[in-house]
Amino acid sequence: MSFSSDIKQELNKNSNLSNKEIVKNELIGYFISGNTKISNKEIKFSTESDYNINRFSKLLSNLEIDHKIEVSRKKFYYKSKDKKYQIY
Repeated sequence: MSFSSDIKQELNKNSNLSNKEIVKNELIGYFISGNTKISNKEIKFSTESDYNINRFSKLLSNLEIDHKIEVSRKKFYYKSKDKKYQIY
């Protein structure tokens, strides 16, 4: 495995998500990555990493953000029914 894959796998194993500030900050990190496209109706996060999408979904669920994961061309996308996204 590569260093990047190892780090993603380690992050995904961390199930202690009790500190909401840390969870919010990690989610913001995903949102500001080059893999995220934000429009007024949806947020698309694309990745080919199972570890990334599992972690992303855990963070959203932990913050009680309604979401649905869809797979398109072996990439994962986050979609929400909400029109506004508030992380803070």
